[in-house]
Amino acid sequence: MSASDKKKLRKEQAAEFLSEKQRKEQAEAKKLRIYTISFITAMVLIVAITVGVLGFRAINQSGVIQKSTIALNIGDRQLNTVELSYYYKDAIDKFYNEWYEQYSSSADSYLAAMGLDTSKPLSEQVYDKETGKTWDMFFIDAAIDQAKSDFALYDLAMKDETFKLPEDQQTTLDNMFSNLSVYATLYGYSSTKQYLGAMYGWGADEESFKEYNTRSEIAKAYYAAHEESLKYDDAAIRAYEEDKKDNYNSYNYSYAYLSYNDFITGGTKSEDGKTTTYTDAEKDAARAAMKAAAEKLATATSLEDLKKMAKEAEVNDSSELAVNDYKNVKHTAIDGLLNKWLSDPERKQGDIAAIANTLTNKDEAGNETSTVNAYYVIYFDSKNDNTQPMGNVRHLLVQFEGGTKNEETGVTTYSDAEKNKAKVEAESYLKTYNDGEKTEKAFIELVKKHSDDSSKDEGGLFEDIHPHSNYVPNFLSWSTNPNRQAGDVEVIETEYGYHVMYYVGDDELTYRDYMISNELREADMEKWHNGLKDTITTSVADLSKMDLDMVING
Repeated sequence: MSASDKKKLRKEQAAEFLSEKQRKEQAEAKKLRIYTISFITAMVLIVAITVGVLGFRAINQSGVIQKSTIALNIGDRQLNTVELSYYYKDAIDKFYNEWYEQYSSSADSYLAAMGLDTSKPLSEQVYDKETGKTWDMFFIDAAIDQAKSDFALYDLAMKDETFKLPEDQQTTLDNMFSNLSVYATLYGYSSTKQYLGAMYGWGADEESFKEYNTRSEIAKAYYAAHEESLKYDDAAIRAYEEDKKDNYNSYNYSYAYLSYNDFITGGTKSEDGKTTTYTDAEKDAARAAMKAAAEKLATATSLEDLKKMAKEAEVNDSSELAVNDYKNVKHTAIDGLLNKWLSDPERKQGDIAAIANTLTNKDEAGNETSTVNAYYVIYFDSKNDNTQPMGNVRHLLVQFEGGTKNEETGVTTYSDAEKNKAKVEAESYLKTYNDGEKTEKAFIELVKKHSDDSSKDEGGLFEDIHPHSNYVPNFLSWSTNPNRQAGDVEVIETEYGYHVMYYVGDDELTYRDYMISNELREADMEKWHNGLKDTITTSVADLSKMDLDMVING
């Protein structure tokens, strides 16, 4: 190839190379434009989504959606998500608080045993395995039932021209509403609306919260007013008790409980030593020994003799028999086996008997087998038909001052000197009373001036006191003494201090008639109340905006 040809070829190659480079540059430029357009499009889309999410969140937190979503049709009314949420959240709080008041720190464990884990969403836990109903629906049902009650009672109250919300309940409402902002600040919220939203969900505000609580308070008051209006004469009381007279008696008795486990011996331990198994022969021998011991105890001639024999009974090394005393126990609170024996009209003081606790089982063929696993050896002391009138008393309390508090138990103990100081002061008030007019009015004046008890503004008055009233023992026994006479005064000591007691007089009702009247009233109120709720129809609309997956202790 000549030099000129080579030069020409190099030019052509260079031209080709230039064209290829240009083509690549053009392609890269095109790709860049595509990427740029795609990036811009994606960014616009992301911005749009972000704005949409933030906008939805803002709308959601404003409560607009919740307020505009009808959750429940109730009669001719409609409750939106916010309005039903008040009932729903309060139903949960009421349920949990009742368990916590009874079992304190063990409440969660007891609830877990019945299938409610307070650390998990309600909507994920089954309440009824047969129907598949979850716990959130359990509380929705409770909320709907309460709403029916409130609206039914509220409507009646509004139609009743004689009804007026009692002053103390109006004061309770006023205080609740006026302190909302204080509570909001106390719990770290910037506004009342934010505080209510945290409690009941987005959309909760002062207006709807006040409306809900006012309706609820009026409903409670009207229910109480109707209940108070129900009165029963002697004929109605006697007719009601006719076929259940024993139910209103109380009994004083003692018994020892003997289980065959107290008598079983022998057995074979597992290799790890944690469990012991017994042969049928060993179990039968234990039951025979239990029966013999029970029959022997039943030959006791007095309560003291029974207690002595129980203490000396031959039981295995892990057991000990004791006779426990029970005072003034209501008939309806006594175990069925003992109940039947105690209520026998022929029963008399000093009677002792061994009562077998028999367990009956059926096999697949329907054949029954009975096994006695325990005995009650019971002693009858006395029956109280509760025909004693209830008592009305007034008291002036002089509290103990000072004391030493045990940090572990929380119990405060007082020295003799501290107690004596309170006693001297109480006795000085008693002397002032005895040196004066010695009238109820004079006693009331002393109480209002000197008592340390919260009842001072009512003159220290406590009414309808009966043997099962919830008062400290000395206070209760003084107030229910059958020999008490109107005008009796005395200084007594309780764990709170020294009380100057004044017996106002017997109540119009006996404790027996008080119990019967309460049962009558309860039955009539249940019938009346259920009848009211039955007149209101409900249908669930849209629960999608409800906080159904809430966690009780989240």
